[in-house]
Amino acid sequence: MQSSFHSTPAATLNAAGNELGRHPLLSRLFWLRWATIAGELLVLAGAHFWLEIALPLFTLLALIGMQAAINVATGARMRWTRPASQVELFLQLLLDLAALSALLFFSGGATNPFVSFYLPALAAGAATLAWPYALALALCALAAYSGLVYFYEPLHIHDHGQAMAYHLAGMWINFSISALLITWFVTRIAAAVRSRDGQLAQAREHQLQSQRIVALGTQAAGAAHALNTPLSTVAVIAGEMRRDMVGNAALALYEEDLRVVEEQIAVCKAALESMRLDADAQADQVAALSPWLATLIDGWRLRHPAVSLAADLRQEGLVAGQLQDLSQILLTLLDNAAHAVRARGTQGEVRIALLAGEGASAASAAAGGKASQKTAIIRIADNGAGIGPELLQRLGHGPVASSSGGKGIGLMLAFAAASHMGGKLRLRSTPGEGATAELRFPLA
Repeated sequence: MQSSFHSTPAATLNAAGNELGRHPLLSRLFWLRWATIAGELLVLAGAHFWLEIALPLFTLLALIGMQAAINVATGARMRWTRPASQVELFLQLLLDLAALSALLFFSGGATNPFVSFYLPALAAGAATLAWPYALALALCALAAYSGLVYFYEPLHIHDHGQAMAYHLAGMWINFSISALLITWFVTRIAAAVRSRDGQLAQAREHQLQSQRIVALGTQAAGAAHALNTPLSTVAVIAGEMRRDMVGNAALALYEEDLRVVEEQIAVCKAALESMRLDADAQADQVAALSPWLATLIDGWRLRHPAVSLAADLRQEGLVAGQLQDLSQILLTLLDNAAHAVRARGTQGEVRIALLAGEGASAASAAAGGKASQKTAIIRIADNGAGIGPELLQRLGHGPVASSSGGKGIGLMLAFAAASHMGGKLRLRSTPGEGATAELRFPLA
């Protein structure tokens, strides 16, 4: 009966190993073997003192002591950084089978109702090891089982009338434990496969999005190069009109329009110049958020002078890095908000607020994650027409067509930039009541 607990570590361990990798597999084996040894001692005590079955106590205790010594060696092995190989895992499982066979030999051999516990261990090995090792393990178990049919120490039960009852009880316990063990094992394997498939799907999605971002970046560089010439031409024409306006009353009527054109030319030139900046050099820059945001908003007002913008930047002491990514995200969100409120005329308003966020959750820290990191929140809201639920779900995940003429490319880049800087961008909207974009990102 002592053998009933021995194969449990192998199956439990190997089921978890598909999720955790081979090195944590040894850690599971280490702790579960200690639990196994404790269980074997309890079963041995019950068989000897309660059922009064004559057992070679000294030999069985010596085998259990050898298991303890092996587990001490396994604990020392876990201090190495090198992960366990297939050969090492095979040897670990082979030691489990050897210990099971030895315990069965001194406790009735094949007549022991727990002899079928070879099967869960073999199932675990087949799911964990490469097929040559799994086949070798199966052959070893088959040879051990065959030998136990003929070579074993018979059990000496004083109450022969209860021998069959003991055997049937052992078979019932064997079936119950095997059913629970295999059910748990298969469900863990299935969960690990589903988790792996989900991770692969997510990785493919991220790769596809990265390819789109690279393609958009290449197109943007080409567009910037192509825009230089017509932009310079427009600037020259505007300069000539400015000179011809002197002393010309007819052209003087268009002075305000010409000023707007010159401002827009300056904005376009500044945008093209910023594209030439070295991203690596910008990544190391940090700045106080509140004044940096105020400067960014002042520059944005030149692009949308007719849009009413209310800013609440009263949070002090917040310092952020990765300003280039942050600037790209905020300008995209502000531009989208400006387009959304344009139809409302003077009733339209865009609001931007800077808030101090919370750090990592206590649960994450307790689980061994990174130390709590302070975050900031920038919330941009508008009172435009809002975004439909179907469109809202697709924004940021690929190009889309909208009623305002946009293609969703700016938001896709904004979502990618937020992820790159370790932040998260969320969009909320109620049709007819406007939309809100919330960017949460770590501080420097």
